[in-house]
Amino acid sequence: MNSANLGLGAQSDPSTFRSYLFFWSGQLVSLLGSSIAQFVIIWWITVETGSAMYLSLASFLGLAPMVLLSPFTGVLADRWNRKALIFTADLLQALATVALILLFAVGNIQIWQILAILTLRGILQAFHSPTVSAIIPSMVSRDKLSRINGLNYLLSGAVALIGPVIAAVLLGFWEIGQILWIDALTFLVALVPLLIITIPSVRKKQEQSSFKTELVQGLTFIKKARGLLSLLILAAALNFLLTPLSTLLPYYVKFDHLGEATDLAFVTVFLQGGILAGGLLMSITKGFKNKMTAIVISIYVIFAGYGLIALTPTGLFWFMATSALILAICLPIANVSTQTIIQTAVPLEMQGRVGSVATALASAAQPFGMILSGVIVELTKTANLFLACTITGILILTISWFFTDIRHVELLGQEEPKSQDGEG
Repeated sequence: MNSANLGLGAQSDPSTFRSYLFFWSGQLVSLLGSSIAQFVIIWWITVETGSAMYLSLASFLGLAPMVLLSPFTGVLADRWNRKALIFTADLLQALATVALILLFAVGNIQIWQILAILTLRGILQAFHSPTVSAIIPSMVSRDKLSRINGLNYLLSGAVALIGPVIAAVLLGFWEIGQILWIDALTFLVALVPLLIITIPSVRKKQEQSSFKTELVQGLTFIKKARGLLSLLILAAALNFLLTPLSTLLPYYVKFDHLGEATDLAFVTVFLQGGILAGGLLMSITKGFKNKMTAIVISIYVIFAGYGLIALTPTGLFWFMATSALILAICLPIANVSTQTIIQTAVPLEMQGRVGSVATALASAAQPFGMILSGVIVELTKTANLFLACTITGILILTISWFFTDIRHVELLGQEEPKSQDGEG
């Protein structure tokens, strides 16, 4: 399937595309602030508690609301004004960060307070993320989807690469409360494009379907699209196995390898640099013609890098960083290819409900992986957990390729989705 040979979406004219780029520029600025904030908060939890369980709990509380709520918030993204949803979520996240700043300023901050605010931000992201994803196909022409999705990964990777470096440097000069002001201010910057642009509405005015009906429609679409449900179940299993790495990397660096914040930043820069390189590859090409083959090969490489991280000799951070780079380069290839398959298969007016259900299914096991990884590391070395996940992931991927219908996902998205109307 080569989406470049297909026509344009109904609303993907040049002015709408420029509006999307303006909107995304504001989101990137906000993402930089969030990247800085995430690094300093996670490092604070790592140093102050010295507990893998608290790290796991922090990750769990940040993601669980997304998994639980996104099927419902995705329906709302199709029913409500998407511009208003994004604006409100960004504004409330800024206020949540200000609340955290005040807690640090008062002093004697407790871990439960940080966990509570991380939970609130997770809830707001459950509204924000599916809405942002849903507007892409309505503002970007079909032949540009792979490139734009790749560009999103490229620029997000660049921001996520810079964020930890800035955070590690600032930790040497500023208090955490001062650093968090960057996050609050960048959230406000993201609001500016939303005040100016028009985001197309794709909801048919004559439709009066109930909330429950639309949620069921999203589930039904995924079930009927041959190979898509199998792909999402595979994604759920693999995401579960990759969760210990994303959750416990600060703990692994600090306590297994006796590292400091600068060492974590060094590894993170290589990790995000790989995502940057993979995003660049996807943005300058039209994606891979055989997307499912690209997904499978890239996942094999991801788990190879995972295994190398597990085998890193103590304190050899350049080896860990290089392994992270290998892993990360393939993440955008797998994710962009999957995202493009879904976006080209789903009608524009159903993007929110189908996309959010797909995200929830693919992420469903991650919260459990976060909690379990903290428990398991209390019983064995972090490297042992990473290595076990690597071997299991390779076995699951191989079995899925030969014994499920995921190869038929390539047949999805042969018809052009349509959209209607517009919203201010």
